[in-house]
Amino acid sequence: MNAHCSNIHGCTLNYGDAMSSTYLSEALKNNLKASFQAECKVKDGFLFVRVRRQSYVAVAEYLKKQGFSRLLTVSAIDWMDEDEFEVYFIVHSIKENLYVKASTRIPRSRPGIESLSSLWDNSSMHEREAWELFGITFKGNNMLKPLFLEGWTGPPPFLKNFNWREYVKNTRF
Repeated sequence: MNAHCSNIHGCTLNYGDAMSSTYLSEALKNNLKASFQAECKVKDGFLFVRVRRQSYVAVAEYLKKQGFSRLLTVSAIDWMDEDEFEVYFIVHSIKENLYVKASTRIPRSRPGIESLSSLWDNSSMHEREAWELFGITFKGNNMLKPLFLEGWTGPPPFLKNFNWREYVKNTRF
């Protein structure tokens, strides 16, 4: 197995057929830590990866090269008290049956990040939903237009400080 590469961005791990998902997770975790200064944790068959904003797309590219061809979702969590959004994606390696959740933090005051649409076509729709519901711009995604909320005039409704009762009271009655 080639678990440690000096130029990790261009290298592909060769796991072999007899490797367990635990061993694969550990090898992947070690490479992500070394190459991207990622914080990594393996739990319940998932590899959780947290990276700096600047490494978000590079980590996605790296994972795709490692065989994570199936993008399951792109979404966000509003950490209002920390004045940040957590933007994340979950990918799956069908061959290895391994899942990775990769995330980064962005400020609520400037909610924008590069799109993953050049890597996985289906990311465009997931990013479109996060744009509409959280107000996060995904640079390079040309599908950012209303999906559910046509004609909506309020703030993004999934923000934790959005008071839907007040909104309904002030706009509907």
